[in-house]
Amino acid sequence: SSGINAEYGGKSKLQMWEMLCQLLSENPTKIHSIHVEPVIRQGLQRFTDMTGRLWISLADYYIRKRQFDKARDIYEEAVKSVMTVRDFGQVFDVYSEFEEQIITLKIEQRKKSGKSEENEMDLQLRLRRFEKLIERRPLLLNSVLLRQNPHNVNEWLKRVGLFEGKPRDIVNT
Repeated sequence: SSGINAEYGGKSKLQMWEMLCQLLSENPTKIHSIHVEPVIRQGLQRFTDMTGRLWISLADYYIRKRQFDKARDIYEEAVKSVMTVRDFGQVFDVYSEFEEQIITLKIEQRKKSGKSEENEMDLQLRLRRFEKLIERRPLLLNSVLLRQNPHNVNEWLKRVGLFEGKPRDIVNT
């Protein structure tokens, strides 16, 4: 069997799954009979060649529900669990764009409502979070490579270099 099912207009199970995930993530306020997160997480287990896109779909679902903290949690889980550099790149790029958009939104809100101590603290927190994300990229990427091959001495040596001047972090890694 080639995985193509004539019953579904010649689409493979993978293509049908992608369509389902796209429908679910793009219509969170219209779909009430399906628990979206377990469906997409099942796809993460079944279709390992598209985990980056599935993680992004799951985060997008929460973004469209305006649950930004949950979306951030999903992105964090994704960058810490993906197994390929390609998936990491996809997720990290969308994650960093998400953080940039939130910062831009906060700046626009500040322009409209004026500076307040609370708004300023919130913006500074978000800027710092974004900065830390960008700083963590090399370490997160190194972690992906070590998940692929935990016996790669060169990647372990790179990791030690990433922790240079932080002996406690070297020991904890």
